Amino acid sequence: MTKTGVEPTLVTLNTIVNGLCIEGDMDRALWLVEKMEALGYQCNSRTYGELVNGLCKIGDTSGAVECLRKMVERNLEPNVVVYNAILDGLCKRGLVNEAFGLFREMSATVVPNVVSYNCLIQGLCDGFGGWREGVVLFNEMVVEKGIAPDVQTFSILVDGFCKEGLVLWAENVLGFMVRTGVQPNVVTYNSLIGGYCLRNWMEEAMRVFELMDSEREGCLPSVVTYNLLIHGWCRVKEVDVAMSLMGEMMGKGLDPDVVTWTTLICGFCEVRKPLAAKELFFNMKKHGQVPNLHTCAVVLDGLFKCWLDSEAVSLFTAMEKSGVDLDIVIYNIMLDGMCKAGKLDDARELLCRVLDKGLAIDTYTYNIMIKGLCKEGLLDDAEELLGKMEEDGCPPNKSSYNVFLQGLLRKYDISRCRKYLQIMKGKGFRVDAVTTEFITRFLYANKGDNAFQDMLFI
Repeated sequence: MTKTGVEPTLVTLNTIVNGLCIEGDMDRALWLVEKMEALGYQCNSRTYGELVNGLCKIGDTSGAVECLRKMVERNLEPNVVVYNAILDGLCKRGLVNEAFGLFREMSATVVPNVVSYNCLIQGLCDGFGGWREGVVLFNEMVVEKGIAPDVQTFSILVDGFCKEGLVLWAENVLGFMVRTGVQPNVVTYNSLIGGYCLRNWMEEAMRVFELMDSEREGCLPSVVTYNLLIHGWCRVKEVDVAMSLMGEMMGKGLDPDVVTWTTLICGFCEVRKPLAAKELFFNMKKHGQVPNLHTCAVVLDGLFKCWLDSEAVSLFTAMEKSGVDLDIVIYNIMLDGMCKAGKLDDARELLCRVLDKGLAIDTYTYNIMIKGLCKEGLLDDAEELLGKMEEDGCPPNKSSYNVFLQGLLRKYDISRCRKYLQIMKGKGFRVDAVTTEFITRFLYANKGDNAFQDMLFI
């Protein structure tokens, strides 16, 4: 516009700032505002309000507070919307004390509204045991300030109580909500259903579900509702009921998402039906859902736990060929399964491939291999790997030493048992329950063996 001799107005520039903030391009938005001020534009409350909102959306609450301070310095009075954006941002980051400090500051010049209180109550309820302070704040809002709670206020409290296992309290809130003329929405009902499922009260969860489905017009169950119920039924090992719910949701035009499929796959693995889980794994792709890494991990782990190692290896190979970017969690499952199945050579080969890929292996990976080597009686190889951990910058932990010590005890290697018990003592590590059981059994079986008994008192 300046090239044509037409100077952009503040309204025009504010619109551009708003667009940049919506896109999350805060660097350019801040640069533009700085340029505007350098050119003599008097940025107003809307300009800074857009910046505050944009910064909060990307989690930069300190930058948002800085903008707030600039507003005050320029005698631009921040309104309740600006303050609420920062309160929400602070609470979402867990900075509830800072949010309350800003709330007190705000209350001196701006009247808080229901959104202000909702932000703080949400922040409190998200913290462990914070529901108590949330209730106190709710009472302050309603009784002292005369601000009417909305559906979000009640939904926050219902969700907070349910997450703490206080489902009966959540029911009381729901009853009070209806009596005050506020209709529950799908979020409210989902929170209550989730609370029942958490307690395994599936009949109660279904009662609420049926209420949503039949009597509350405009409050139909969502994909989240079905996912909660499917997870609940899988928790109580009723996978057939869970499967029927997925069929029902598809019949109503709701597409199961990756959470739906993964939950069912996990449920079938838990009831030791990994082949059915594997079939679901392939079916979800037919329905347009791409398995995530958690889905892959669940089905592979389920196959190995039922000793279907060849099925697991076959599926893993298919995953690799499909180009899925597998992480160390998946490789750890494979290594653990191979070692438990006695396929140590395959595990070693896979470990080499993992290293070639440049994936950072962790202590858990090393411990799997040490345990596998000890199981096959390859104590020298296990000891070498234990030493390699230090060289690779991944020092052995308590579990590493306990696993190796158990291998030594199986082979009655008293000399090295003494050495590694001394090392553990020096590092402040204690023997775990499994190692203690090994030692107890050996004491009983070798009552007259002074060498073994002396080892315990190093």
